[in-house]
Amino acid sequence: MNKQIMIAALAIMLTARLGTITYNDHRETWYDLPMQRIVERADSIYGLSDVYAVRSDGVKTYNGLVIVAADWDLHPFGSIIETSRGTGIVLDTHTADRSVVDIATTWKGGE
Repeated sequence: MNKQIMIAALAIMLTARLGTITYNDHRETWYDLPMQRIVERADSIYGLSDVYAVRSDGVKTYNGLVIVAADWDLHPFGSIIETSRGTGIVLDTHTADRSVVDIATTWKGGE
């Protein structure tokens, strides 16, 4: 990948400092809440265990997919969607704007 393409790719990636970006057809934000309930529900549905992890960039994952919260009318539980942080799986919901996708992270206060 040449330097210009890499810079362009980094410019559209959600970060704690940016707080919100527009990516593809949705707006992305981030959140940091305990995942135990979310992960237990997913484990019981998918029959998996020990697949929750936190990447070195602070993004929370389930079976290697970025954990996201989204409006379940638009993106039902278990939907696979592309995010600026990689391929995500909808495991949580929110009451924000329908076009918002929240990425689960360990980020605190825009660090």
